[in-house]
Amino acid sequence: MISGVNTVALVLQKEKKEILSPRVLELRAKIQDKEYIDNAVQRIAQVISRKLIEEPDDDTLFRD
Repeated sequence: MISGVNTVALVLQKEKKEILSPRVLELRAKIQDKEYIDNAVQRIAQVISRKLIEEPDDDTLFRD
């Protein structure tokens, strides 16, 4: 043992970089847009309403 010598441990952190497709980047931008989300919710509501009106006894829409 050498007296008077301090040792230092150097830890290198590996930075995780994600490589995302252009489509994923596009969708990330869209979900930040309030108008886009409002329109998407409206379209989903229309599809569900149409399905309920066309086939009111078909419960497949609400199955788990």
